Amino acid sequence: MSDAIRFKDRVHIIGVSANDKRVYANLMNKALASNISGNPHLLRLAEDAVTSSQLKGPVVQIEYDMGRAIGRSDIVETTDADAIFYARQTKAAGFTRFVKNRTASSTEFVTVSMARDDDDEYEITNIWIGKSFPVTPDHADATPLSTEFWATHAVLYNGQPIVSSTLTKTSPY
Repeated sequence: MSDAIRFKDRVHIIGVSANDKRVYANLMNKALASNISGNPHLLRLAEDAVTSSQLKGPVVQIEYDMGRAIGRSDIVETTDADAIFYARQTKAAGFTRFVKNRTASSTEFVTVSMARDDDDEYEITNIWIGKSFPVTPDHADATPLSTEFWATHAVLYNGQPIVSSTLTKTSPY
């Protein structure tokens, strides 16, 4: 039995897309498992998003409106009145723009990131409650949209582990 067959025997099948592409989730993927453990209903939301979508290309990201409130997003729009700081999260290469003393915002959106495998099926690589967002400006894949977005949005600081020596109020971007 090949490694690919054994691997696919251990994945969670999400469903089939609108254009007949099978979609699965490897729950051993740390980013995916972390998000799902905090929001187990993400698997059901992923099924709704995937079965309603056409999947094309090697990498796909779906920002899907569920039509009802499904949870709260930890990425919020900020103003000059907000307490903003920047820091590297533990085990992360780049800086995160954080906001203190704010609450998560209700959202109807789920975002599902997927990669096509060698069998023309899609593996969910990450999923979260909320809209899609660009990488941070210090990321290798950053675009001008990254700088624009992260100048007006931040991640809620809820005690995430950070590297204290990187803490700053000055933008590193």
